[in-house]
Amino acid sequence: MFAIYFYPMIKAQELRLGNYLLKKINTRIVAVRCDYTHFELLAKDSKDFYPVVLQATHLEKAGFIENKKYPLLPEAREFVLALPVKGSQQNEIKAYIKNNKECFARAVLNNLPISNNIYHLHQLQNLYHALTGSELHLLV
Repeated sequence: MFAIYFYPMIKAQELRLGNYLLKKINTRIVAVRCDYTHFELLAKDSKDFYPVVLQATHLEKAGFIENKKYPLLPEAREFVLALPVKGSQQNEIKAYIKNNKECFARAVLNNLPISNNIYHLHQLQNLYHALTGSELHLLV
């Protein structure tokens, strides 16, 4: 489920309880959900913690629907998650997988981007929480 890409170490101030991250344990890399013990470890040394890079499997498990009419198919893909936000606007998070397999997401209001691109799973979880006030559940 989680690909291993070594990006810069993750910072504790980017995390909330329940965020997914990668932890290096001896020679293995395992996906974990952030809890209080991880914050303590990160405060001492963050060199063994890494962000989870977004992938199509994460998007699908979070309830994103692939846009089968996306004009750049099959080279690139688009996924859409409608947000449960009250109001008459169309609130969504859209995610894209480019032809080089790089994946990113951003908040969209009435088809206009309203956030920077995000590339990591914990950022997607935090964006969803900020916009809806609830947790993004991954159907793992």
